[in-house]
Amino acid sequence: MRTKVNGFTFIEVLAVLSIIAIASLGTLVLRDWAVGNARVSEAKNVITTLQAGAQMWKPASGEFTGISMTELSNIGAVPADWSDGVGKNPWGGDIMIGPDTVDATKYIIRLTNVGSPEEGQRLVRDYTDISTLTSYADGDFTVTFQG
Repeated sequence: MRTKVNGFTFIEVLAVLSIIAIASLGTLVLRDWAVGNARVSEAKNVITTLQAGAQMWKPASGEFTGISMTELSNIGAVPADWSDGVGKNPWGGDIMIGPDTVDATKYIIRLTNVGSPEEGQRLVRDYTDISTLTSYADGDFTVTFQG
């Protein structure tokens, strides 16, 4: 007569470990997606703040010659710690705002060191219809707005 041995077979243990590994991988993918969405959302908030600041700063002439992060900080249009723009975007890169060199009635916002090309391209898609020009190349996102 055989005695019954309690426990799991090797195949059963392998099946359970495989299921756990697949579930963990799915969780990591979702986490990366959520973190990317949060960075894009934060970048959009930064750009919106700069747009509002540019409208506050704009002189009666309608030209943006002289606009900068320091100028916006000086009038209280952006937080004081943004005045240098260094390391302030969601990816740890810089934020810059300045006049368009071709048309002074436009201004350019640039976010440097955007770490993910997918996130940079998403910003381009999101701003294409509401700006005069958008681009993403080599980690830099640039958007031009008409004042």
